[in-house]
Amino acid sequence: MPGLFLFVLFLGALNCAAEDWFRWRGPDGDGISRETDWKCDWTDGAPDIAWSRSVGTGFSSVVVKDGRVFTLGHVDDQDIVYCINAADGEVVWTFNYPAELDDRDFEGGPISTPTVDGDRVYVMGRAGELFCLQISDGSKLWGINVADEAEVRLPGWGFSAAPLVISDRLLLNVGESGVLVDKHSGDLIWSSDDRECGYASPVLIPGSDLTAAVIASGKAFIGVDVQSGEQLWAERWLTSFNCNAADPIFHDGKMFLSSGYNRGAALFDISGKTPELIWKSKEMKNQIHTSILYQGFLYGIDGDMETGARLRCMDWATGEVRWSVDDLRPGGLAMADGKLLLLTEPGELIIAPATPDGWEPIARGQVLDGKSWTSPVLSGGRIFCRSIQGQLVCVDCRD
Repeated sequence: MPGLFLFVLFLGALNCAAEDWFRWRGPDGDGISRETDWKCDWTDGAPDIAWSRSVGTGFSSVVVKDGRVFTLGHVDDQDIVYCINAADGEVVWTFNYPAELDDRDFEGGPISTPTVDGDRVYVMGRAGELFCLQISDGSKLWGINVADEAEVRLPGWGFSAAPLVISDRLLLNVGESGVLVDKHSGDLIWSSDDRECGYASPVLIPGSDLTAAVIASGKAFIGVDVQSGEQLWAERWLTSFNCNAADPIFHDGKMFLSSGYNRGAALFDISGKTPELIWKSKEMKNQIHTSILYQGFLYGIDGDMETGARLRCMDWATGEVRWSVDDLRPGGLAMADGKLLLLTEPGELIIAPATPDGWEPIARGQVLDGKSWTSPVLSGGRIFCRSIQGQLVCVDCRD
């Protein structure tokens, strides 16, 4: 018995040390890795780049499962799903489908992130392409154009939300308030009205009496009964270009919303039938990236990424800004072990404690060349960073 007990403890320690990042914003959908067994003592300013790989143009983040890395990129009129060995950067397999670069107003390429579920990976393209691939070899199990099936329009920049697995279903931000499909077959279960969707990924409402989620449309954040597709409520939320891209955050019966283009943020009480405003502010405008909530404080990228965004810390309960750093040029943000992992637009990776007392980096180093707006991902003691032009690097942070 003592030996068995120690073995169980050992397995628990392994699970705590290494964690698969199998979906957008991590296992818990909050942008936080629970890994603690990693280091960032780059005293010479030179992180250990284990490998670098070109994965094509795009904004797709990476997901990691069982030592494999998955992401999307665009090369020569094709969107490509890459499966890469996390240890050495070698490509295990690729899956291609015809797609336009579609670089109107930005660099173009795919803007969604794959979702891994069991032995399958689900991929969403900008024009509504939805694929289910076998994780072992990339073979296609099924594929549909979900926009055509649901008879809904594409948003201005194409679909960007990651598929959300809910039991045997996939919830997608397609149409005004979502689409639900069978994850085994791709069959449509329900769809919503033909109005422009937003760009945020669906998020489940914790603790709700029924399985409910919030979907960002172009003009509102909408509570939806996942089983039936019925709209439960709609919180009107207007922005320029109908661009609601940051996911809602839920905590303690409250919902935080934030969008860019001078819209700002608000906190709502959602314990009743409809959301009730607690506070609103223009001091946190998440244009692309969702803020991270940690120990009662929001850490987020505020403002227009093109003209000069800033990194900020805001009190969840009051909306008060605790600190702001204006000269970092933030590109993407994640968190692990009480530390913020900031990837700057020019490709510098900066590590700093997440504290409302201020921004005090403990490590920093150049990891990418070129514009970088994708959030870094920590999994298995490795940090994966990606540029828009398609440079994907693995920073080895293992002890």
